[in-house]
Parts: sequence; C-alpha cells; structure tokens
Amino acid sequence: MRPITSPVLSHPSDRKATDSAPAPTRRAEGLMFLWLAVLVWPVIAVGTVSAYGFSIWMYQLLTH
Repeated sequence: MRPITSPVLSHPSDRKATDSAPAPTRRAEGLMFLWLAVLVWPVIAVGTVSAYGFSIWMYQLLTH
C-alpha cells in the first residue's frame, strides 16, 4: 500500500520544477498594481464610506 500524498500538504522542495507556475513578469506586476491602485481600492474605499454613512443615516432615522 502506498502512502497518500497531497500537493497541499507536501513540502515545496518535494515538488518538481514543472509543477510551479511561471513567475509573473515585471509588466504584469505593474499592470496589477495599477489595477489595484487606480480602480479596485478607490471603489472599496468609497463603498466603505458610503456604507458607514448609510448606517448612520438609518440609525438616526430609526432613533429620532
């Protein structure tokens, strides 16, 4: 009976070189940074502030 091996539980040094994904290029990292910095995080920030403002508005509406 052979032991059960899991790629999740195995040590990284046990994996073959062909198992790893190619390293991202500098251009891909730059595009990902721009995507996050210019689009994603501002949308998350506006959504967070909007949700906070909405919760305060609802609280005041229900308590006054």
